[in-house]
Amino acid sequence: MYMIDLPLDAAALTRFAWRQGHAGGRNPSDEDFGYAAHAWLAATLGEQAPRPFRLMETRAGLRLLGYAAADADTLAQHAREFALPDALAVCDWGTAAGKAMPATWAAGRRLGFEVRACPILRGERERDAYLVEVDQAKAQVREPASRTQVYAHWLQRQLKREGAAQAVAETLNLVGFRRVRALRQSRTGQGQRRQGMERPDALMAGELLISDPDAFARLLARGIGRHRAFGFGMLLLRPPGRGAA
Repeated sequence: MYMIDLPLDAAALTRFAWRQGHAGGRNPSDEDFGYAAHAWLAATLGEQAPRPFRLMETRAGLRLLGYAAADADTLAQHAREFALPDALAVCDWGTAAGKAMPATWAAGRRLGFEVRACPILRGERERDAYLVEVDQAKAQVREPASRTQVYAHWLQRQLKREGAAQAVAETLNLVGFRRVRALRQSRTGQGQRRQGMERPDALMAGELLISDPDAFARLLARGIGRHRAFGFGMLLLRPPGRGAA
């Protein structure tokens, strides 16, 4: 597996999304860039596209970090051979970079991490995990847990999937939070329609202990939580003992 770093032109990405009918407007929000990036990756790199990925804003523009099975040169070659011109122009392929991730991980190793996550629970519909806690607390006549506590518990469960890793509870921190609303296209019997969707967008950091090296490798490749195709769920690793990346 490789970590891929793709520099994107935000204006070119917006034009691509608009021409393809993916953008809800000519000035999409940050979260809408995630949807535009999803469409661009599918059109440009197909099955080789990095996933999970995370979009980051820099002074130079947008930067897409992601995990992929192919290296940066292979992805660039695929784009040059098969992408349409407006899709190819979104990325500065000459400065795209990548690195091979470790082939093996050691059980018991402690790592720091940061993740942009969408902490939702699924029932009849998707709901913010914190709002579910608020409703449950009201029904039980008690004070709800804090948003940080709710999201930390949600993250702990995600890391434990398949016994991959154990969160170091006292290190978990909600670095940033916002609610994002974006337009999504869905197909109905009468064709396509745009639907407004609101999601929690939480930036979380902390430390973990690897429990099962193979399961942890799969967790990195899969990502955390839902909506990973739209820029959520990529675990960015760092040495333990440092602040948020």
